[in-house]
Amino acid sequence: MSPLPHLPSEVVSDLVLRALRLEAPICNISAVCRFWHSIVVNNLAEALILRNQGDMVSVLRRALKHRKLEVALALVSRPGSLEESDEALVLVAETGHSDLARCLMHAPQHAASADCQNGLALACAAENGHIVVVRLLLDAPQHPARANCLVGEALARAAFNCHMEVVLALLDAPQHAAHADGLGGMALVCAAVNGHTEVVRVLLDAPQNAAHADCLDGMALVHAAENGHMEVVRVLLDAPQHAAHADCQDGRALIYAAENGHTEVVHMLLDAPQHAAHAGCQDGKALLVAAKGGHIEVVCLLQDYQD
Repeated sequence: MSPLPHLPSEVVSDLVLRALRLEAPICNISAVCRFWHSIVVNNLAEALILRNQGDMVSVLRRALKHRKLEVALALVSRPGSLEESDEALVLVAETGHSDLARCLMHAPQHAASADCQNGLALACAAENGHIVVVRLLLDAPQHPARANCLVGEALARAAFNCHMEVVLALLDAPQHAAHADGLGGMALVCAAVNGHTEVVRVLLDAPQNAAHADCLDGMALVHAAENGHMEVVRVLLDAPQHAAHADCQDGRALIYAAENGHTEVVHMLLDAPQHAAHAGCQDGKALLVAAKGGHIEVVCLLQDYQD
């Protein structure tokens, strides 16, 4: 049997769509589609075959996993419903495929909204540092995403992963800009816990709604000290306004730093010019955990400050 000639996309599309309209079992329909696809090797045909086997988002995820971007593009060009389109937008925003996101938002029917699911697409793009997708969502001509969506979750996710360009884009959005102090300062805590000093500075220096170094009862300082991020600790303690207190939470920052053997951080907390941590806080717990961990330098330092 000689192979059939390559057929134009529109012909294949018509043939596959006719096959899908047949009142036959799914297995037979899939077989028809696979047969035609094996002959013409057409991306739209493959997309239609896959759509016949599952919901759009799960199929799209499989196509992206196997890097079949042309198949993915064919899938998103024909969303079956608005809900399906919005769910697909969240997925492509998370994976950073700006072309697919643009296609979904400009679909002739069931176009996705950039602000869908309260801004989840923006939060997912921000978390993974996909600045092109972030800007695409913020600049959408209709229903643009809000940079302060989900009470600032997009900013917190970007700060956690040190995506500086995304952080700046969210803070500088011309409308509904993210607040550096959103969620009580959670973005600052997220940056501090991972030692992202420059992000911490940007959040503290924001011209409007700046984060407070002592937010959430010093949580940023506590976690920065716990992980030994000395520069972040210094920035938080030296903030010109709302500086963190070294003795916050009854010396919790000191105890965590001592427990993990961060000698320089311990010294910094004990030497703070204001609200210095007390070496004997919580009945000497810092000394106890330092000794238990074998951190001799920390033990000696704490003993010097207790004398």
